[in-house]
Amino acid sequence: EDGVPLAFLGPAPVDDERSATEARADVVVSRNERERNVESAVTEADLSETRAAAASARGAFRFRRGEFAVAAAEYVEACAWLLSAVPREHVALVLPGDEKDWTLSPVKTFSRQEPFPPRVGVGARVRVSGSDGASRLALVACVDSDDETCDVLFETASDGDDAEDEEDAVAFSRLRGASLVGFGQDDSDETDRDEKKQKTTSRALETLVSVTLADALLNVARCHLRLASEASETSLGGGDAAAAAADAAAAASTSLRASTAAFFLRGKARGARRRFDDAARDLETALRLATNRLARRRASASTSSTDVDGLERDIAAIGAALRDTRAAAKARRRADRRLAAAILGHVQNEGVDLGLDPESDLARYGGARSARGFGRKEKDGSVPLGEVARVVGERVAGKRCVVS
Repeated sequence: EDGVPLAFLGPAPVDDERSATEARADVVVSRNERERNVESAVTEADLSETRAAAASARGAFRFRRGEFAVAAAEYVEACAWLLSAVPREHVALVLPGDEKDWTLSPVKTFSRQEPFPPRVGVGARVRVSGSDGASRLALVACVDSDDETCDVLFETASDGDDAEDEEDAVAFSRLRGASLVGFGQDDSDETDRDEKKQKTTSRALETLVSVTLADALLNVARCHLRLASEASETSLGGGDAAAAAADAAAAASTSLRASTAAFFLRGKARGARRRFDDAARDLETALRLATNRLARRRASASTSSTDVDGLERDIAAIGAALRDTRAAAKARRRADRRLAAAILGHVQNEGVDLGLDPESDLARYGGARSARGFGRKEKDGSVPLGEVARVVGERVAGKRCVVS
């Protein structure tokens, strides 16, 4: 991104045209400017957002320079500052999952010991978590307080989600969002001014979580994916750890707001971790969302050709990643079959009976010939596939079985 404030990029460089004294003076001016900006923050939340923006700006600068590990650290710092802006007493209502899943600021003394109950009201804007962990934005249409359920109308996502537009009897436990927080309300009547202030605070907190924090997590995933790619190309190691970090960051972003980018990055990360089935599902979802969004943009008269071209490039990139994932999964299955055949060949040469059904795919071909898996037929005394390694180790004692 262009337009990164120079004050966030560190000390000014010294060249032939400027003396070191002038450069140091520029650094002091930049530092004072940052301090004034920080002091202008009127609340602790504003201060956290200001620091998060500075960390994100530094991360963007480092990313453009190819320093992906440093960029990842900067974006993680941005996430930490954004999480510190979430009131600890309302974490359970704002953030998905368990509180231990997030790195939060130290616990402060609350005015009450019991957790705040959700304030679900008609018209509230909430995030609804699905079985896959992804969250979708919705509006509450009807509330059943006795059963603690509500009916929701899903908003038309900008990413073109074509799933069902509504869902009935959604449990309160599946809801998250700043609109569920009372922000110190009591049961007394409130003035219009207090209600307006509460809505403004709620809207700002929801934007911070479902937009700013979700985007920062995607940036963390992008950095770790670059690190995983570099590790695989240079054979220096560490690629699996970087891919796992990218998977975790993209999954966290998806839990805050489902988007094409989140599914795409999570699919790429899971492909790097060789979880090809999960990766293919995420990439298929990303491709569906992007295709639907493109169709909607083309139907709109106000859409520019630049937007359409950008979406077409996105779809091409997602499609290429999906094809690569399917090809890698196919190659992995072929390699597994070759390995199984080689191991069984060594065992048969030793004259060892593993107790396999002679009619099974595993015994006949050394691997599965279909997606159903190895050796679906069994006989009495047969060995489960998961126990083959143990049986080989016990029955071929003292022998080395080398597979190249």
